[in-house]
Amino acid sequence: MRNWFRNKKQKYKYISNPKFKSNKHNTAEEFLLNVDEENNRDAISDTAEIIKINWKENYKMKKKRKKDSNIHLQNNPEYVIELKNVFKSYPISRNEVTPILKGVDLKIKRGEFVILFGKSGSGKSTLLNIMSGLDRANHGDVIVENTNLPYLSNEELTKFRRRHVAFIFQQYHLLNNITGYENVETGLILQKHKDRKNFNIKKAFEEFDLLDVIDKYPSQMSGGQQQRISIIRALAKNADIIFADEPTSALDKKTGVAVMELLRKINQEKGTTIVMVSHDPDVIQYANRKIFLNKGTIINDEKVR
Repeated sequence: MRNWFRNKKQKYKYISNPKFKSNKHNTAEEFLLNVDEENNRDAISDTAEIIKINWKENYKMKKKRKKDSNIHLQNNPEYVIELKNVFKSYPISRNEVTPILKGVDLKIKRGEFVILFGKSGSGKSTLLNIMSGLDRANHGDVIVENTNLPYLSNEELTKFRRRHVAFIFQQYHLLNNITGYENVETGLILQKHKDRKNFNIKKAFEEFDLLDVIDKYPSQMSGGQQQRISIIRALAKNADIIFADEPTSALDKKTGVAVMELLRKINQEKGTTIVMVSHDPDVIQYANRKIFLNKGTIINDEKVR
């Protein structure tokens, strides 16, 4: 009886997931043919064969990939992130999938400031999540800091993120029951190098013009103040890579400019690799590389400065 209730609960949780909305297309091939251009049908057919997987197979993607010859792939010396033929899809039903990424190839050098740009639904946030180890690719290699992420278990992915990655989110994700100072301390606790004396939290608050909220709780701060504290927290972690998911979209223009200038300063002075998602063309000027996505593929990749 206990197992029956557990299965019922899991089934309900699965059905209630917003990714499982109904779709007018009956198959993965039909979906792809309707969202892409007519002259790309041959390539689309090949794509559909790769991502045409049933519900059970897609569910298994939450687990690490079985070992094969690619498990020991490492980055080329000048790159910190390399994606090779990466596909990602989400199940709609037992026999339907929604393709999100379609054979993405991407290389990012250490110390670059890269902005993933595109309209809503272009796949940019999914790409960021796969690069950072928050999500798994259905197919392809995702090599970050000499580690091929699809082959890691969930626990190993958590440890990888703890060692190498810091996040700046659109909604800040500060802990509401502790002060601004204590929120930054959480990043310090997760610092890769344990010599924490090298990071002065009070000095960071002073540089970011936040001394007046250092002992306040997030509910007592403005959105811009919370976002700047989330950036200090990412700095305190001293991570190799900062992933930022639309960090300015919930801010007014003046505060958004201040946040972007801080990120550029971090990139230039500390050499931190920054990968950021945005749909705002005004932020592109702060990066040194912009990548445009459309319908799950990279359509343009060029240097800004």
